[in-house]
Amino acid sequence: MNTEFDLTRLGHFMKRQLYMNISSMWIAVVAIVGVLLVISGLVAYFNPEAVENLVPLYLVVLFLGGFIFTSKIYNEMNSPQQSYAFLTLPVSTLEKLVGAWLLVAPVFLVTALASVFILTFASATVAGQPARLPGLANGDLLRMVGSFMVTQTFFFLGAVAFRGNNFLKTLLALFLIAMVLAAYTGGLGYLLFGGGNHHLEPGSELKGTAEFIFKEVVPFLYWFVLPLFLLVVSYFKLKERQV
Repeated sequence: MNTEFDLTRLGHFMKRQLYMNISSMWIAVVAIVGVLLVISGLVAYFNPEAVENLVPLYLVVLFLGGFIFTSKIYNEMNSPQQSYAFLTLPVSTLEKLVGAWLLVAPVFLVTALASVFILTFASATVAGQPARLPGLANGDLLRMVGSFMVTQTFFFLGAVAFRGNNFLKTLLALFLIAMVLAAYTGGLGYLLFGGGNHHLEPGSELKGTAEFIFKEVVPFLYWFVLPLFLLVVSYFKLKERQV
């Protein structure tokens, strides 16, 4: 197996992965866009003023499709007939990781956002309304795209770590993680303020620390540290699968 990172091999690997997944990807995209077009047409006909409110629905549905697509990007590893061919490709582990991530994140995002523009234009045309993307000026769309980039790394790790039913298993894992975090934060809050006699003074050190953590530390961990950490874990899990 090659261990060096090579852009030419990366390009060939991405073309291969697109070829292997293109049929299922396009079937899913056409089906989703078709359903959204029907919904958009009905809304445009019966309530033209509500057309611009469909954009969040488009994004949620397409991003959900992106999570499913991400969960299936390494499906070959879970197939006895195809796993050997995939694992013995003359491509490094890093190239397999980067190539797959580029397909399920930037490439998918371009496809999804193009679909949103097409759907918005089509529904606005039917409704006789100006086609525009609400929320673009104040950064709502950018925040949604950023949140997708972060959360899809969970499903990317699930695609590597689980063997079959990757999407459902990742959802279950996220549910369990959320339950553990909720129990931990609830227990910590009870230990700190369980007596009910504690309150944060406006200038107290504890209040300042809490504000710093939730306004500075937590966003930094969420937007930068968490996705990078999950991608690094995905790399080592993928390397482990290839041994």
